[in-house]
Amino acid sequence: MTLWLLIRVTGFLAYFYFTWAVVAGLLRKSKVPQKRKNLLFHMHTNVGWYGLFTLIAHFLFVVADTYIDYSLLALLIPFTGDAMNVYLGLGIIASYLFVAVLCTSDVWLTKMNRTVWKWVHFMSLPAWLLALLHGLGIGTDTSRPLISLFYASSALLVIATLSYRMKKHATVVKVN
Repeated sequence: MTLWLLIRVTGFLAYFYFTWAVVAGLLRKSKVPQKRKNLLFHMHTNVGWYGLFTLIAHFLFVVADTYIDYSLLALLIPFTGDAMNVYLGLGIIASYLFVAVLCTSDVWLTKMNRTVWKWVHFMSLPAWLLALLHGLGIGTDTSRPLISLFYASSALLVIATLSYRMKKHATVVKVN
């Protein structure tokens, strides 16, 4: 397997896992039986960590690749690299947000107040959107029909789940 293929596969996998982590997290707070909430919680937590581990592999493969010779600085600081600067920067920001969400959820959860945790946790939605834009913009396979379908269906899934969640939490204000 070539390094270039490993970069693409780990990028897709990380995005796939983060998509399901977001969906499971949104569904967990909806009206589902407790048994399903426990399943959704474990899915949400586990696929989030799988996403982080594959994201780290994606990063390491990009560092090891010599075809586009990114400097370490360009891979760590958004918008400092030459090649595909904007989309690379969006991916870097998404990565930092996902790391923050996972660390505050499982590592530092007991050491922070709930309001801070909640605000950091909500960053998973912008992180997911930035990851989508990163993949669409920098991905060399985006023009392929199956890849386009993959991105479109994941976006529809997150939008539908978010809409469902927002509808369930909407309040009705009576105006006289």
